[in-house]
Amino acid sequence: MTTVILLALIISASLAILLSLASVVFHVDEDPRLQDVVDMLPNQNCGLCGNPGCRAMAQAILNEDAKLTQCKPGDQAMREDIKEYLESTPNEDGEFVKVKM
Repeated sequence: MTTVILLALIISASLAILLSLASVVFHVDEDPRLQDVVDMLPNQNCGLCGNPGCRAMAQAILNEDAKLTQCKPGDQAMREDIKEYLESTPNEDGEFVKVKM
């Protein structure tokens, strides 16, 4: 019984160390504006925009691959808020997103 518990502890500790190393090695830097744009969208994850959810829609907006009018549940005030935010908040390189309405 003691051997089984000791073996389980060793395996658990080994997997924890492996996961910690993997999280460092595979870390992906994310545009800090992404979450702000997600928060401004209606967050209904309806997919009517052609993206699998609001987070993907926000990423498409930041990549200049989507128009704000693609978000069907969103209203004009939401579009203006996102446009104003992206026109006043550059990325880490100082570049602004050209917002498509």
